[in-house]
Amino acid sequence: MAKVGQPFVIQNTDGPTWFVTWTNAVESSTGEAVSFTVEIPRRADLTLAEVQRFALKRAVELLQFAIPKQD
Repeated sequence: MAKVGQPFVIQNTDGPTWFVTWTNAVESSTGEAVSFTVEIPRRADLTLAEVQRFALKRAVELLQFAIPKQD
């Protein structure tokens, strides 16, 4: 899978967080795709690239919770 660089949406909220929605954040040549919406801390010092990285890392964290641990 490769990042396809699609635009993402940052929902500006009144609270201390943003909701980032990224459609087709990653996509395979066979048509598989991953899209997500995550909540990240609102920080004025973040560049758009940093927001993207933060959102991707948060999405991975959430997906790891969905994978059952094997003992």
